[in-house]
Amino acid sequence: MRFADVIGNVEVARTLANMADSGRVAHAMLMYENEGCGALALALAYVQYLNCSNPSGGDSCGECPSCKKFNAFAHPDLHFIFPTTTNKNVKKDPESDLFMTEWRDYLISSKTYADLHSWYNFLDVENKQGMINVRDASTIIRKLNLKTYEAEYKVAIIWMAEKLNIQAANKLLKLLEEPPEKTVFLLISENQDELLNTVRSRTVLVKIPKLSLDEVQNALVQEFHCDSVKAYNTA
Repeated sequence: MRFADVIGNVEVARTLANMADSGRVAHAMLMYENEGCGALALALAYVQYLNCSNPSGGDSCGECPSCKKFNAFAHPDLHFIFPTTTNKNVKKDPESDLFMTEWRDYLISSKTYADLHSWYNFLDVENKQGMINVRDASTIIRKLNLKTYEAEYKVAIIWMAEKLNIQAANKLLKLLEEPPEKTVFLLISENQDELLNTVRSRTVLVKIPKLSLDEVQNALVQEFHCDSVKAYNTA
């Protein structure tokens, strides 16, 4: 994911690129938004930029081996945790690692503009609600304490961080405060007030503004080939 692929939020993208360029890389950021504003897309573009071999013009090249792996959400130093629950394939003890194939497929199909409702539909969990549990926390701690494989920065993205249950959130506190060197945590949230204060206090807050009508309209025209009138009415 390149910044150029993100809908709108040019100023946020520029700020993130400047942080990377200056070496002021926060070890933990909480990117909070209203649904559909592109926080996950921005997070993915940011970590791809951080690890790109040939960045230029404030964006990743999209062509180096690192970019290609990040773009496929399959880089060995890119780790995700996200809400899960049981379904017909995972009947007990759900955790993110058991759904990683589905997660990558979902990111591709949604163009990284993810939301909980469509994610749960993608998993076919019926009316059940997901959470991020202590098994996820244990797994991410184990992974981040290993050496990096090939990237400059190890990355952990916690999508819908407000779904961390209390045990998982508490288990992550020490790692959020004192992560291994060259480790970046990016927490994505639509309801940051539901996060424990002890989690929020360990992060740099980055607000993702609501997309403008023009930004949404342009995206509908470019991505879905709507005519401008239909795009305006839909937006």
